[in-house]
Parts: sequence; structure tokens; C-alpha cells
Amino acid sequence: MQYIKFIIPASVLWLISILPFRLLYALSDLLYLVLHPLAGYRKKVVRYNLSVAFPEKDEKSRRRIERRFYRHLADLFLEMVKTFTIGVKKLNRHWYLENPEWLDRYYRQGKSVVVLAGHQGNWEWTIGSGPQLKHQPMVIYKPLSNPFFEKWMLRSRSKFGWDIIPTYRAKKYIHEAETAGRPTVYGFAADQNPLPHKAKLWFPFFGKTVPWFTGAEETARQYELPVVFMEILKTKRGYYKAVLHPVAEPPYNDKHDFEITKKYIRLLEESIRRRPETYYWIHRRFKHAHD
Repeated sequence: MQYIKFIIPASVLWLISILPFRLLYALSDLLYLVLHPLAGYRKKVVRYNLSVAFPEKDEKSRRRIERRFYRHLADLFLEMVKTFTIGVKKLNRHWYLENPEWLDRYYRQGKSVVVLAGHQGNWEWTIGSGPQLKHQPMVIYKPLSNPFFEKWMLRSRSKFGWDIIPTYRAKKYIHEAETAGRPTVYGFAADQNPLPHKAKLWFPFFGKTVPWFTGAEETARQYELPVVFMEILKTKRGYYKAVLHPVAEPPYNDKHDFEITKKYIRLLEESIRRRPETYYWIHRRFKHAHD
């Protein structure tokens, strides 16, 4: 039954993924009509998030951001599908890292790096940066319920040179890499909601105090690793670049004030404010918010 649930949708996704970009974005234009004007996919969540994030804007301005967001969302969905069959060279023409020298200098020192990113632009295509990196890149993922989809996903993404590690193995992987002295880039998408009772940090995001994951900072402090923020920018339709910004460097003090995570949050919010239409607003980011 798991295989049947996999093979039919996988066949459709494969057929979509082999489309040339010109046809892919024509399909995206149709998908936009379904997602926004017709079905209104998670529209209540998006409108609530935008009203919280931009109370200073009038309704007309927020609706403009909303429409642009859904057009980006349609592109993003199909670009994710494209990942299944796109080659390394082709992807590198559509997604690149602007300043990899920030990481190269740490590699020359034999140091691993913690890279923090948010759900902006096309974060899935970050795997295209693999050939640009001297470090061994690693990213954490949440295991899928269907083992066939998971195997397909892992095969399509590992071809770019990344180690794709499930959440339950992340700590062990990092410990083994650091023990072996293997310079590694540890990628964290750190803007998701932890369970409130497990959150160690509550901090403002667009004026609302929300819970944050702190595992990336705890990893950096445990192993004395530098931390950078990866800002992912959409330069034009189908094209993205990532820019690295320094966040913190060791040695770190013993205070557990989570200043590294707080600086990341501020950098992420500033980036989103500049390009709000490319942030992933369908997450219920303010679900547990305090005023």
C-alpha cells in the first residue's frame, strides 16, 4: 500500500520535473490561480501573518504582498519538484552562493561552521551550493512517513554532495564529525516553531514574542564553532543567490542568553522586511505568540 501511494504521485511529479523551465513556469501561472483566487490555500493563515507582521501597512498594500507571495509560492512548489531531475550544473545556473569565501577561511583553519537560514527564497535549492563548498555540507531533515518517498527524496538531494541527516541522528553525526576533525557546514533552518513547553527561548519576531529553536546555537557553543546567517534572495523568476552574513565567532562566554540566536532572528526579520513576498507565510509562525 505504501508503494502504491508512492508510485502514482511520484510518476506525476517526475513528468512535471522533466519539463523545461519555460513550461514549468507556465504551469506555475496556472497553479497560482488555483492556490490563490480559486482555492485560497491557507489564505486565512497568510492574511493573519501579514497583518501581524505589517500592521503599519494598509489593506491594499498587504493584499499586494499576498498576491506576490502566492505567485512565488507556486514557483517554489514546482521548483521543488524540479529538484528531482535537475542536474548539478543546471541548478548552479539558477542558485549560487555569492560569497563562499566566508566559509573558505574557516575551512583553511580546519573549522566547521554553523549556517542559519530561514524559509525565504528557495531554501530547498541550497543543496545546489554543494559544489561551491570546500566543507562537507550537511542538513537536517524530518523523516517522511512513506519510506519510498523518503528514499527518492534522499537520492535526488544527495547527488549534490550533501549529507542529508534525519533529526534523530543529527547530534551523533555532528559529534562524530567534530571528533574526527572533519570540517563540515551544518545547515539549520531555524525559523520553525518548537513546542512551547520545550522552548528555551522566547523572543520578538515582527513585534510578537514567539518560541525559537536553539539547537544551532547550542551546537556552536558546545564545539566552539563560528555562526553565519544565509540570506536567500530571489533575483528574478527562477534565479536565486545566497549571501552569507557573520553572526558570531568563538570563544564564547558561559552565559546562556542565546544572543547568537537573537542576532540571527534580527537579521532574518530585516531581510524579510526588504522582500516580504518571498517568505514562507503559510507557516503558523505566530501560533504561540505573546504580545
